[in-house]
This record gives sequence, C-alpha cells and structure tokens, in this order.
Amino acid sequence: MIQSITDENFIQETSQGIVLVEFWAQWCSYCKMLEPVLEELDREYATDIQIRQMNVETNEVIPEQYNVMSLPLLILFKDGEAKEKIVGYYPKHILKNYFKEILQK
Repeated sequence: MIQSITDENFIQETSQGIVLVEFWAQWCSYCKMLEPVLEELDREYATDIQIRQMNVETNEVIPEQYNVMSLPLLILFKDGEAKEKIVGYYPKHILKNYFKEILQK
C-alpha cells in the first residue's frame, strides 16, 4: 500500500532520493484506475523510487504551491526538488519505461 503524505510531512517525505508524488482525489476516476498501477510499481521499485500519495481534498497548501489543476498529477522529486510533472492516467508499461529512464539519469 502506498504511503499517504500531508502538507505537514511533505518536505520530510520528499527531501531525500527519488520520490514520485501522486496528487489525487476520491472523486477522480482516473486516480482510481492509476492506484493499482502505482501499487505494483511501488513493490517493484521500492528500493529505488519512493511513491507517495497526497489527497488534494484534505491538503491544500502543497497542491496550491505546485499548481495542481488536473488529476491525477504525478510530480517527480529528486532530493526535494520538483523535476517533472505528468498529468493523467498512464498504463503500467509506460510508467515502467519512465521509471527505467529516471534510474538511468
């Protein structure tokens, strides 16, 4: 199960290593489709990439700071710095290729 983060612990959770944060909401159907994909990738890449989720309905500060307008939104952080944004649903094989590219950089 992917760990949830909040406005309060966001900086601590994203400050070290590679962290992919999914911004989501309960009403978002694409977020629900993406959840099992991210759970599988979390298990496969747990030693290299940390995956976290932030509910935009219960956290407002960080989503506003990163201009979260569409869901789901994935933001890749490296040592606390936002590097890339990915908007929308993508199947596992595409995200897996993306993870491989990240790890080769």
